[in-house]
Amino acid sequence: MAKRLIIIWLFSMAIMLLASIPAYADEGYRGDFFIKNFNINGEKIVNYNLQYSIVTCDDVMYIPLTPEMCEIYGVEADMDWESNTLTLSKTDPVKKNISDNWIKNNLQALSLNEIPGAKAVTLIQGEPDYIYDRVDEAETPPPTVEDIDLKGAPILEKDKIIYVPLRAIAESDVFGWDIYYSNYYGVCISTDGDTPAKTYFDSGEALENKGLVNYMMNYNGSITPSYGQQLVFLFKRAGDVYGVDPKLLMAIAHKESTFNTGSVSRSGATGMMQVMPATGARYNLTEEQLKDPKIAIDFAAMYMSERIAAYNGDWNLALSAYNQGSRSVNRGTNSNVYANNVMSAYSGICNFLEVNGYKM
Repeated sequence: MAKRLIIIWLFSMAIMLLASIPAYADEGYRGDFFIKNFNINGEKIVNYNLQYSIVTCDDVMYIPLTPEMCEIYGVEADMDWESNTLTLSKTDPVKKNISDNWIKNNLQALSLNEIPGAKAVTLIQGEPDYIYDRVDEAETPPPTVEDIDLKGAPILEKDKIIYVPLRAIAESDVFGWDIYYSNYYGVCISTDGDTPAKTYFDSGEALENKGLVNYMMNYNGSITPSYGQQLVFLFKRAGDVYGVDPKLLMAIAHKESTFNTGSVSRSGATGMMQVMPATGARYNLTEEQLKDPKIAIDFAAMYMSERIAAYNGDWNLALSAYNQGSRSVNRGTNSNVYANNVMSAYSGICNFLEVNGYKM
């Protein structure tokens, strides 16, 4: 019972967060949630556990300079709001990951503001000037200030939290971070000049993700590689939050709609996961929201998590309840046809990955 209440609370919070997304003013910047992996020095930073999430804006990745994230990057940031000058200094990373791993956002975009005329500089410490070769008489000159080339990208802010373009900081002489990017994995960063960022790349996960994208594309020709990548990470994120195998969620989407977000059945079941509007309404979801793949996948994960728990981990009974209702299952009048079809699709996904070399 306690687990069920937690799951419902999680989903309710997600809907509340979604409903609170502000409209974007024309002069503002939309920061789109970065849904793929973000790995710093071998540690995955779970973006939906950040209050100020990592975003992309006009195809530029922006990172937040919150105090905790600065301790992970190894950056000291000081913003002079009078001159709109951001001073960045290199420090040793003193943290590996964020402290509070609980959901603080729902993958929503952020409305960001440009700081007019803002610039970023770094402090470069000079080498000690040894007098008569005596260490104890060395004089250390004051640090010099050097501009950071932002490559035409603005410095942004949200609630006075500074957002800077990742690549501009990474490529500055002072920081010299190495970045590795994969469409099917995400971003890896090494702040240690001696360790290539690719060291932290999980080729096995990327290969499986590519296989899952190709599986969906095989059955739905309208799915592009980039859209398929977004869907895979939506399935994985929902599975992670609600404790449901992402491939099971994909199997449901396959049998329900062939991954079609606009699908509406003759009975009125709506969206990729074919949720009845009356069921969605009990969770304050409109028919239009049920056509949103993120909301639909989250709802299906929450709903399946409840039923898997209710039937002691029995996927077949949980799937029957998803399709026919718990009352039918509890009375023993349910059919196994739907559950068998979904489990067949689940096996098909696993087999597709294995046979086509997407498993290492």
